[in-house]
Amino acid sequence: MSRWIVLTFWLALFACGADAVAGQSGSSSPTRFTRDPARLEMNEARVVAELGRQSPQAATELAALFAQDWLAGLEPELRRQGLDSQDMADMTAAYWIVAWEAVHGIVGQKTDPALARGARDQVARVFHANPNVARLTDTQRQDIADTMLLKAVLAELRMTAAARLGAAAQRRMSDAIHAEASKLLNTDLRKVTLTASGFAPAGNAAAPTASVPAIPPLSPTLSTPPVPAARPTPLAAPAHEGNWARVQGVYFRSTTGFGVGGMVIVDFEPVVFFRDGTYYEVEGQALEDVDLPERRRAKPERWGRWTGRGNSFTLTDARGRQTGVTLQGGNFFQAFPADANGNRLDATYKRVSGGGNSAMGGEVTIAAQTNLTFAADGSYRQASSAGAISSGQQTGVGTSVSSRRPPRAGRYRIERHTITLIDPDGQQRREFFAFGSRGTPPQPSTDMIFLGDRVFVSDR
Repeated sequence: MSRWIVLTFWLALFACGADAVAGQSGSSSPTRFTRDPARLEMNEARVVAELGRQSPQAATELAALFAQDWLAGLEPELRRQGLDSQDMADMTAAYWIVAWEAVHGIVGQKTDPALARGARDQVARVFHANPNVARLTDTQRQDIADTMLLKAVLAELRMTAAARLGAAAQRRMSDAIHAEASKLLNTDLRKVTLTASGFAPAGNAAAPTASVPAIPPLSPTLSTPPVPAARPTPLAAPAHEGNWARVQGVYFRSTTGFGVGGMVIVDFEPVVFFRDGTYYEVEGQALEDVDLPERRRAKPERWGRWTGRGNSFTLTDARGRQTGVTLQGGNFFQAFPADANGNRLDATYKRVSGGGNSAMGGEVTIAAQTNLTFAADGSYRQASSAGAISSGQQTGVGTSVSSRRPPRAGRYRIERHTITLIDPDGQQRREFFAFGSRGTPPQPSTDMIFLGDRVFVSDR
């Protein structure tokens, strides 16, 4: 199924709105429903919010993508596969198929409809055997279907974009999706195969399974809105102040990533070197709030080892791959603490990201920008916007959409490598902070700052 996003999605994005499968409210199937567009928008928003906690940049790009009639573009290929977007069993099967292909490194190949129907029929049998399914409302069925469909879309886009960055990036993304799918489905998809009779244990592909791996729970992930805090609570004192005594230095390095549409992006990430020869890729939290042993167990891929002499270093990642870098040599730099500028900020910084498929000959371009303005009096303001543009080369109709998030304002404090942001209602959060650098030997540069694991550059 891996091409039902790459090809059909972009080609049919603006041309196939009338081709969507109509719901049959009188259907006797306990898994069918009639989709409510407003409910889909709400589920999209929750996926964006969930993604935003991991990657605000990717979440902004995805929000712009969802502003289009993306589901209409999927319908022709879904029909070719024999799948109905208004059936929760079909959309659950869609995620199983996409995830299975991703964990087996399959990208850019059309799935045999016979295999898709086998998976669909297998999942449907499990749903139909559950007496609780018949008692679900249309809204509950849609929430389950939307959850699985949106997860399939995200997995497909990520694998496609990673494949364009090379075999190593594709393997890393395959491993990431494997971990996510294993947790969601309670099944190791690398130990099963997909047949015309559905999923079967690897090594016994000819035999249909008597029982299938567990399906997602009937209380879907997206159906429960986040519960706001009753009242602001003060930040607890840092629990791991001793982490700083272990630090040899703080640096940042260039990385190659990708946007939702596959556009290659050069970014920067902060890295902390410890005196014991290990390094840690900053995830966002202030270092004094991080339980380092726990983080190493939970996220071993963000850890590695370093050796160095003078300005030359060798970095060995969690898989044993080595990279040689030179300080201030173009892709590895020193980072500086807040006191390098008197523990103050007085400038506007921006972070720009993009996506779409125009770089690959398509017609869609997505752009997102976040502006952060810090004043010397300790106040700050954040504004974010996103937009998507279609040139109309394939459909003859150009389209553009844009969105802006409500601005956020508050107070800030910076000290060493920590910034504390205080909202008007008193809520506080601590994040990692650093200034960039320039020149050799390195000198602090206030034209670049790191907040959490994101880099912002001066807007001037």
